[in-house]
Amino acid sequence: MEKAEEIRPENDDSLMNNSMQPKLSSDEILLTIPANIIEEEREVHVPHSSTENSMSLSRASIIFDTIEHPDDWGAINSGQSDRSGVLRRGSYIYPWPEKELTNFALRIVIMEKAASGIGLLTFIWATVVLLGGFASTLKTIDFVFITIIIFMVGTGIFNRNHKLDSRFFFQATKAISSTIGKNLTILQFSFAIICITFSVMRLVEHIYGEDLYTTNMKVALYIFYVMALVHAALFLLKKAYWFWRVSYHKIIHNVSGEFGFGVSGVLLVQRFFYETYWQLSKGSVFSALDLDIIAFAQGLLASNSHKDQLIAVRILNNTISHEKYSEETRRRLETSIETIGRLFNMLTWKYQEDSTIRIIAAKIVERIASDLLVEHIPGGMDCIHSLLTVNPEGLNENTAKLNLIGLNILKRLAGNPKNCWMIKETRGLLSMIIVFTKYKDDRIHSPYNLKLVKRSLILLTKITSTKGKTGKILRRHVSEIASTVSNLRDILINEGTKQKFLILAVETLTALSVDTDGRKKIGRTSGVIKVLLSIFLQLSHTNYKCKLRVRAGGLLAILVLQNKRNCSELFDLEGVVEKLIKILHVVNSDVRVQSWDENELYKIMAMRILRNLCAYAGRKWHDKLKEVVDALPWVLGAILSTKNYDELLEACTELCVQICKFTSIKEYDEIIRNAGYSMIDVAKMLLNILKENKAPNNLIPRLRRSAIELAIWMMESYDPFISYFKAGELGDVLTQVAETTSDFENFQLFSGDIGLAKHPKTISSLLLKAKKLLA
Repeated sequence: MEKAEEIRPENDDSLMNNSMQPKLSSDEILLTIPANIIEEEREVHVPHSSTENSMSLSRASIIFDTIEHPDDWGAINSGQSDRSGVLRRGSYIYPWPEKELTNFALRIVIMEKAASGIGLLTFIWATVVLLGGFASTLKTIDFVFITIIIFMVGTGIFNRNHKLDSRFFFQATKAISSTIGKNLTILQFSFAIICITFSVMRLVEHIYGEDLYTTNMKVALYIFYVMALVHAALFLLKKAYWFWRVSYHKIIHNVSGEFGFGVSGVLLVQRFFYETYWQLSKGSVFSALDLDIIAFAQGLLASNSHKDQLIAVRILNNTISHEKYSEETRRRLETSIETIGRLFNMLTWKYQEDSTIRIIAAKIVERIASDLLVEHIPGGMDCIHSLLTVNPEGLNENTAKLNLIGLNILKRLAGNPKNCWMIKETRGLLSMIIVFTKYKDDRIHSPYNLKLVKRSLILLTKITSTKGKTGKILRRHVSEIASTVSNLRDILINEGTKQKFLILAVETLTALSVDTDGRKKIGRTSGVIKVLLSIFLQLSHTNYKCKLRVRAGGLLAILVLQNKRNCSELFDLEGVVEKLIKILHVVNSDVRVQSWDENELYKIMAMRILRNLCAYAGRKWHDKLKEVVDALPWVLGAILSTKNYDELLEACTELCVQICKFTSIKEYDEIIRNAGYSMIDVAKMLLNILKENKAPNNLIPRLRRSAIELAIWMMESYDPFISYFKAGELGDVLTQVAETTSDFENFQLFSGDIGLAKHPKTISSLLLKAKKLLA
């Protein structure tokens, strides 16, 4: 077999020089890939011998570094995959563009191997049979022609360019290399024409001329000249096929375009083509079935060459960003621990010359982060942490990009609670995320800083919204960081803050307030409750402000839940109860909301705030809370007229139960009569609620217990209601409810499937009390 150094593509052809040679040098083009490329269960072959792979990569690196002409690129020993040549997406099949290149290289190699085999046989036949057996009887012209032909065949002039056979030419300048390549190409064509001419001349002479040889000798000469003719013809056929595919059809440019690499990406595709050619030349032609551009990039990624690594990350980033090839690229990367480990390691590179590779590697990791478990990647979270840096003197563009990508990687990882736990366990990472939430007036006009604030808020919201016990621990750690709540408050009170930021800040505070300690810390941070109430009470004309107002109301309702201090903070603000009751009477046209649902959500949040104030403010604020009785007519009207809006019905029923604490049954009856209703209407409504909700509903977990509490208050306050409820078969209904009770109904807040803020009385105890009253 020929030496590896001697196996190269036909890269000195004038045909190739005109069609495949870019105008820029390799270094210039690699560094001018369009900016959009930077921004935006099959096994992968892992080499068995890292030493062998490293040597191969080093060899390729030497070639790449010493020859500027792109046609002189060397090759590496990339991995193989079991991927077929197509990508399925739904019912449509997308062919992988590089498969066309692989097939082209395969045909070229087959022709070369056929020519090499015939050439070897021609050489042996001439030296052993003709010159060895019949040399003394050969005519002078045949002897000369045979000698010239076997000289050309023996030197392998038809198979490759000798400029690549010597390390001297690896050191040569581009001008010298190009000149030698053109001269060798001319020499190749000249020798091929000479070989064909000599063969045809002698065949014609022997067929039609005077027969001076014996039969055996004549047959031997026929065989030789035919083989020489076929050998030279195969060479010319290969050259013609090369010109037709490369220069006329521009296969390299077309494949580059299919991948979206653009003009400057031609070098990337060329590099892959030469690797494929080299692999096929040195091994079995059937190995072409396993060659693909992703495995090629994975092999380059393990190289010690900076330029090889740059090519690798550009290829991977482009394919993983491409609509057609993203899914397959993601799957291939996710199943290669070695490749993922290498990409993560690149995130820690700090040298200036590595900045481009670092950014692109970070973009690739960002693409696959959603499906990764960082605990399986040694030091993975520390690698991501290295992307997040704060420069007191201000951000430069590269640092800002890395910060943004790092936050986005963490955001995608945060979809898995195990990754959230790893974020908590990585020293200083949570604190760094909080640092990016700092919002100041002098940063408003910096686009990078605004993006950093936004992404850090999104990430923080996702982390604090983690469900279950993991989420509880994470929220505690986040709230324990001194600047967390104050940074979020600064966003809320800053007049120049964008609406999106306000919503994110409120959502983060809402997630933190789910836990008792979180509610305490938020309440102790001055200004938070005041600004939230201001947001909730303001009328809005925009969709964003509508959403913000609803979220602010929901947060206030949670903050005053089981927290007397926060209730007092709210009561210190003037006319709170009166303003909240007024919201219940606001008609849709007054607030110009986007839909009926948004208007009702305002009212639901107002009722929840009032309900929790009544339940947990304490005796100190009893006089102020008596104003809540003014809301009774509207609340009962909403209960009795609500159709298929369970959340509103639940909020009204809960508030109605609390209003009962501030009025007597006589006053209660008088109020609802003035509103056009009767106590019998209320009793019927309670029976209907319990009959229609025979099983607990996770969307409205407190509705049944509120109906039972209100029925108990009515029966305790006025004995005739006991008879009415008996006649309405409330006892049987309560029995059915008792058979379907769930612990879910004993909590006011939830984190996933874990209940928080437990009611002081269980629903079972309420059922028992109601049954005793009916007995």
